[in-house]
Amino acid sequence: MDTRVISYVIIALIIGVALGYGASKLAAPAPMQPQQTGSAMGAGEEEYTIKLAYSPEYGLYLVDKDGRTLYFFAKDVDGKSHCYGECAQKWPVFYVENINPGPGLDKNDFGVITRDDGTKQITYKGWPLYYFFQDKNPGDINGEGKKGVWFVAKPDYSVMIGVKEGLGAYLVTPDGRTLYFFANDKPGNSTCYGMCAEKWPPYAPKPLSLVIPSTLNITDFSFIKRNDGTIQLAYKGHPLYLWINDKTRGDTTGHGVKGVWFVASITGQIP
Repeated sequence: MDTRVISYVIIALIIGVALGYGASKLAAPAPMQPQQTGSAMGAGEEEYTIKLAYSPEYGLYLVDKDGRTLYFFAKDVDGKSHCYGECAQKWPVFYVENINPGPGLDKNDFGVITRDDGTKQITYKGWPLYYFFQDKNPGDINGEGKKGVWFVAKPDYSVMIGVKEGLGAYLVTPDGRTLYFFANDKPGNSTCYGMCAEKWPPYAPKPLSLVIPSTLNITDFSFIKRNDGTIQLAYKGHPLYLWINDKTRGDTTGHGVKGVWFVASITGQIP
């Protein structure tokens, strides 16, 4: 046989084997990969037992792992729960053993209280957290402003509302410290400086922005510039102050001092 023919046969065999090998490699099934189910894909998010949600109307607010809205109760300004019986049926408490906050939340802002009935409840910045029984689906916010004492739990309030028997509804800081009016002030103008300001520190939220409960009118708030160049928040023209002798959240020991200091009523009126 012609050597050229033999060479062609050998080359053809080599090419055939190579093609056959390549085809077998191409036809081989790909290694099985773990299937990413909806649960697996969201595993990182589902580990959060409390997280932030966003509403165009209310901004950022707290929800549980399933997206159910959480609320503050104005009467809980002292850090204790004042919702029992029929109240607790409509506003069930929020509690989980393991608080694992989502992005934008600080675990140090959360705590646990033991209620009068022996059950436990999670707090955020000292405010006990609740659900609302008429919120049927994730994203429902049907409890906001109810009876002027229930408010969606937000991480960035500038002021909140506290309610105490004999005082009614008044302004407090996000962590429950009482805010006061000074009867000697003029509208939009503070007259409290020096030693007065040491005892009654002017209040301004940080940052200088306004996030308030929906029952309040944002146009009732203003920022004023004090004579010393600092900024102070005012409500209905009245500059707002803290009181150094209020030692714990919910204290209102400055009310009535010298007949000129009063809790900052949401009515804006000074007795």
